Amino acid sequence: MKNKLRLMLPGLRPISRDHGIALVCAHVGRKAVRASAPERLVFTKQMDDFCQTSIRPNLEDEQWILSPLIGDAMLRAEFHQRHRTIRELSLQLRTVETDESPSLGLIARVANALDDYVRWEENTLFPRIAEGIANTDSKRLCKLTSDMEATRQRPTQLMHHSISQH
Repeated sequence: MKNKLRLMLPGLRPISRDHGIALVCAHVGRKAVRASAPERLVFTKQMDDFCQTSIRPNLEDEQWILSPLIGDAMLRAEFHQRHRTIRELSLQLRTVETDESPSLGLIARVANALDDYVRWEENTLFPRIAEGIANTDSKRLCKLTSDMEATRQRPTQLMHHSISQH
């Protein structure tokens, strides 16, 4: 991952860093599927927190930053559909009563959608954007994502300074 990040278009790096939260949320979802009902409630609450505080805002940022850079109409449609799916599933997760255990199917769908989306974006979307981006668009992307990055609070930013974040 570290080498891949170095090779990535610099303007996409902050968006790629945000993928870590989505992958952690997917991991929590997989743990929830295997957990007892009381543990599942705790894991589901964690997933909902991740979705509401980080993932949904990240998707909104991606929407307005990346969408104009996706030249292929079918690829852009897939990008938007994947965003819609994640938003809908996270909303379903949110509407589960706090003392009610969500269905295993819903938890698994949320986890799978997040994992699949991150992998698709890293392996399909980002390379296609990098192929087709013009120099002026690349500079604009860097500016937009650096502004976005300045507002981010990731768990790794709270780590002790002796732990490398690169």
